[in-house]
Amino acid sequence: MRVDDEHLTRPLLVLVGGLAVVLALTLLLTTGASATRGPDRAAAENMLTWVNEERALHGLPPFAGAPDVALVAERWSADMALRRELEHNPRYAEQLCCWELAAENVAFSDPYATWRPGDPVERVTEELHLALLDSPSHRENLLHPDLDEIGIGVHVHDDGSVWITQNFRAAAP
Repeated sequence: MRVDDEHLTRPLLVLVGGLAVVLALTLLLTTGASATRGPDRAAAENMLTWVNEERALHGLPPFAGAPDVALVAERWSADMALRRELEHNPRYAEQLCCWELAAENVAFSDPYATWRPGDPVERVTEELHLALLDSPSHRENLLHPDLDEIGIGVHVHDDGSVWITQNFRAAAP
């Protein structure tokens, strides 16, 4: 019995070619769908430290970190990064539980505007922290004596932009 190589080669090439197309489409769709690297909780913790240091300079107690508030902030930062649009969360107050007073700061850094690839994200978040302090309305939220809890979301986009949300809450008794 003789095996005809041509009849085996053609189906094998079609199969390999089909698999290559499926793999290429899968990579294209999954990398295109994921436009963000994700939350950077270490950068958020650093920002909380800087915020509390600033509050101490003004004789204010430190903010307590609130995980539920941080989750709202992380989700909003991710949403802004995905849409590439800076805006306040129109629903943050209803997404927070158990509050008497609530406020929000949002900020972002253009990709590599003031930093370079390889720089730590913390450098960018420090620059954004200083920019928020320079803005009277954002500074008011950061130094508001009646707000006692904060959640910070820092999200890094694949293009290098950094998106920040700070949600504040005065917890209800």
